[in-house]
Amino acid sequence: MTLKKYLFAAILLLSVHMLSAHALWLETNTTGKIGQAQEVNVFLGEFADNQRDSVQHWFSNMKEFTLYAIAPDGSKKKLDCVANGNHFKAMFTPEVAGTYTLSIDHTVKDVYGGLKIRYYALGLVTVNKSLNGINNVKEHTGLVLLTAADKAHKINTPENVHLLYNKTNPADAAVTVQSPSGWAKKFKADEKGAVAFSPFWPGRYMLEGTFSEKESGKHEGSDYTSVWHCVTYCMDVAK
Repeated sequence: MTLKKYLFAAILLLSVHMLSAHALWLETNTTGKIGQAQEVNVFLGEFADNQRDSVQHWFSNMKEFTLYAIAPDGSKKKLDCVANGNHFKAMFTPEVAGTYTLSIDHTVKDVYGGLKIRYYALGLVTVNKSLNGINNVKEHTGLVLLTAADKAHKINTPENVHLLYNKTNPADAAVTVQSPSGWAKKFKADEKGAVAFSPFWPGRYMLEGTFSEKESGKHEGSDYTSVWHCVTYCMDVAK
């Protein structure tokens, strides 16, 4: 391999690593009230490093994502997202009591080093303290990250996280726990797609579930040999 080809390969490998290390996530209040507008913010970057990319620097077609709000009855509504500095902002107003699911499922247009990248981001908003509709998140096609929604999240209390891909347990999956202090740790999921951990600090955590799928084909005219899936979910932890 010539030096020029070697340098190109190294740069390409670094680019793939940087892109796959990035995550797309949602931040919003996890509780709401009927008739009260709810703000949702969409970020791309590195949560644990408090790095949020400027919208103008989002790569490929990342700005073309679609955000949906799924009402407790399962009805789905596309939310308008507006660029706002280092994130996109959307609003919706809950009309009934229950749990609303916020969802993004976005495939990156460009293929990087034979890798097709598919990002997912989830959020749950419990309106008027009702869990009606909480199971809607399980009905999603694609990658879903589940936590216990019927209890408060507290420090030094065990948390169980479960990954589902098309309602099955993905092989060789992992969950990275990223804390508000900047601490992060990657856990390998068991055969049921489950991971257990105990949060040490109060504040907002981002949970990131990932796995690679053996698949090949063409995407937007480019060949790919595998698909990298990444789902995120933010969880607020109290003292």
